[in-house]
Amino acid sequence: MTDRVEQGVWMPDGVPIDFDEQPRPNGKDESSAGEAEEWPDPEPLGGELPPVKPFDVDLLPESLRVLAEDVAERMQVACDYPAIVAVLCLAGVTGRRATIQPRALDTTWTVTPNLWGGLVAPPGMMKSPLISAITRPLTRIEATWRTEYTAAVADYERQQEEARLDKAVWEADYKKAKKAGKPIPSRPEESDAEPVCCRLITQDATAEKLHVILSENPAGVLVIRDELAGWVATLDKLGREGERGFFLSAWNGDTPYTIDRIERGSIYVEACCVSMLGGIQPARLCGYLSDALKDGPQNDGLIQRFQLLVWPEAPSDWRYVDRLPWPNGLELAEKVFRAIAGIDVREPLRFRYAGDAQELFVDWFTDLERKVRGDELHPALIAHLSKYRSLMPSLALLFELADGGHEQVSLRHTQQACDWCDYLESHARRVYASVVAPERQAAAELGRRLKAGWKRQEGMFTVREVYNNNWRGLSEPEEARRALEFLEDAGWVRRMELVRTNHRPSELYGINPKLARSAK
Repeated sequence: MTDRVEQGVWMPDGVPIDFDEQPRPNGKDESSAGEAEEWPDPEPLGGELPPVKPFDVDLLPESLRVLAEDVAERMQVACDYPAIVAVLCLAGVTGRRATIQPRALDTTWTVTPNLWGGLVAPPGMMKSPLISAITRPLTRIEATWRTEYTAAVADYERQQEEARLDKAVWEADYKKAKKAGKPIPSRPEESDAEPVCCRLITQDATAEKLHVILSENPAGVLVIRDELAGWVATLDKLGREGERGFFLSAWNGDTPYTIDRIERGSIYVEACCVSMLGGIQPARLCGYLSDALKDGPQNDGLIQRFQLLVWPEAPSDWRYVDRLPWPNGLELAEKVFRAIAGIDVREPLRFRYAGDAQELFVDWFTDLERKVRGDELHPALIAHLSKYRSLMPSLALLFELADGGHEQVSLRHTQQACDWCDYLESHARRVYASVVAPERQAAAELGRRLKAGWKRQEGMFTVREVYNNNWRGLSEPEEARRALEFLEDAGWVRRMELVRTNHRPSELYGINPKLARSAK
């Protein structure tokens, strides 16, 4: 149904209207919103998402900067996105190949640098192509391993065939020797163990299959999900309740896990280690958080484990770019990843802080503990920041490893990790602010569109017209009504009444004409 204004009267198409009645504010005998009656000055809403710190490419290890900058420019996206993917690739390829002891003397606390993160962006922001571009060094390493695995399987099958023939000959000789009372011939040597296909990445594995992959790849893997909201939804499906617990354990990086099945038997993994990467739309993230932060089964700390969750502003200066990728970016990243992937997980590198870096860690850790033990932050944000206890050491280790370190984490890379935590905290505050005050956020979203000119020509709109647009936080009738109550209190809109013959009154709102002047 389309709406129109005809002869100064609001006329929804196809609906009879009593022409003795005009749209009037709150049922009073006043003129329509478009006329020059007295309106208050609209008050500031203050519901905009809090700002985030801009990303500085110097936060990345030198070996990953070129690749991140190259992809950001060619795809015209915020550099935050490729940077986060690059760091998560670094965490995925490292896994249990290296650990760090954050405290100088306490040997009971070690950190495995696997990480979870996500890209918060609306549809059409090229999340999947971006992830594919940054993870290309890992896929190239896997391609090499797959070729080697294929050759190893062929050799193994030949060995198995020879072993079967040798065993048949031995069995015949054994029987003859046994009957003749002669010495028993030596049993032929067993063939080599069946080769395993080494993995770095998996995209769509069930928890059970991922558990099998981890049993064959004890260093861990990087799980990539195009849409994290879809992955989270699978964890709540009937019959898959155990998967949630499995992934919560796999986040730790060092927790043993056993899956017992009648047909497949028992598979034991000494330490499940999973890094995770994916994209999620703002509306779906807010919807999930609204449920997850309530007291219930979803409030189990799953979302807080996504420590590298970023929600930057979209670049305002888009330009057309068409050039070849910078080859040294891909080569540098692949060289680093291959070197790390070559570390024997049975003899992992064990890092500690250098002297001055240890002092910085103590200062940073003290500030963090005071922050999360205080009463100024929302409980959801406290739960998120408490995970930074392992985040900062993980980042410091990863950056040191990427730049060629093998034993000690330097002051430079420790400071780099501290700066990352400050940067990521600003994004965490934005994420949780979108849920902690949803009505204010939704009102700010609608207010921004009104100020930009939505329905300015008509001067009024219905509640239905608001939620039919599916704007962020305004896709349901009750969400739209709560936001409009907020806007009415702030003087941005005014409730109107439209009396229609044989119909109930419409939920109609007039727009403060002063918004048009303030927008100029």
